[in-house]
Amino acid sequence: MKIKNLFFTAMLSISYLVTHAQTADNFRQPYPLGEKLSPNPNFTGEVWLAPLSEQKELNVPMANVTFEPGCRNSWHSHKASQLLIATAGIGYYQEKGQPARRLFPGDIVEIAPDVVHWHGAAPDSWFAHIAITTNPQINAAVWLDPVSDGQYQEATAKAKNRYTEANSILTAREQAIVAVASYTGKGDLEHLKPALTGALEAGMTINEINEVLIHAYAYCGFPRSLRAIQTFMQVVDERKANGINDVVGREVAEKNDNRTRYERGRDMLAEISGTSVDAPKAGYAIFAPAIERFLKEHLFADLFERDLLTYRERELATVSILAGVGGVEPMFRSHAAICLHLGVTAEQLSALLNIVEMNLGTSYSEPLRNILEQIVKQK
Repeated sequence: MKIKNLFFTAMLSISYLVTHAQTADNFRQPYPLGEKLSPNPNFTGEVWLAPLSEQKELNVPMANVTFEPGCRNSWHSHKASQLLIATAGIGYYQEKGQPARRLFPGDIVEIAPDVVHWHGAAPDSWFAHIAITTNPQINAAVWLDPVSDGQYQEATAKAKNRYTEANSILTAREQAIVAVASYTGKGDLEHLKPALTGALEAGMTINEINEVLIHAYAYCGFPRSLRAIQTFMQVVDERKANGINDVVGREVAEKNDNRTRYERGRDMLAEISGTSVDAPKAGYAIFAPAIERFLKEHLFADLFERDLLTYRERELATVSILAGVGGVEPMFRSHAAICLHLGVTAEQLSALLNIVEMNLGTSYSEPLRNILEQIVKQK
């Protein structure tokens, strides 16, 4: 339990330092940054505003609002409602007396008239949303008290930690693998940095974490794998500069095997999936036989034989990478089934998806939850 608490503390504290190194100018978002509003009595922290709608006759004022990490507006309401569309980063929305809602790009918030609320960035992430004013002729904003540091910290911590107890079914090391792998799959280097620090704090060696990032190339491509490794190099160098010498760990053990790489990969897949090596080929293996050979040789021979991670850890990493990539549900189905064959429980896979949900959003987790439910029902 102590190690686990240290893991989450490190994740929060380091992520705050890392994301604050980012600036408004290099925060990637689809709309202009606009002009700085702060200092402003209705905001705590730095905020920028860019009007988006030019034709007043449309009667739909829209603006892009950008918040630095930790920035939020004060408690307020609108006389005639408001719409928010999250476009970049991670943010929060909270109505008075209700739990805070964690926001990711694509999320929409519909705010009814006279509902007291606040919205802003997560403590460890920049955030941007489009604010749409409805019924502008009568829609005055009623500004109230600032959201205190205590209110903000309590609301965001409760939202982020809603799955903490359920996720304890995975070890701190496994949770770290899931976070690192899913951010790598998405290509989210901003949040990958604190996740890598969390993995080190959870007791993983440099070589073991590198192994997760190397494994990722087979599922999200060399560019994202290499960018993740470069990011990890920065993390290790920064920690070394601060007097922290992380354990490098052992190298991969060499294996002597007279079988061809294809045969080794074929047998490896049969072992971890429970599918016979004599099972008839179908689908892509018939339509594009070269890819079936590459998959057996490069993935299941070259990667899975490397003993720095267990088969279970590689499969947890695999489904997490796939979750971050998105839109690859058939592959998730296959590897989730392998996880179950290797002894990973449905509850543990659900915890994995909890981490994906909190880190990447429900658009990444919910399609996979549906598949997991289908697999469980079929067993």
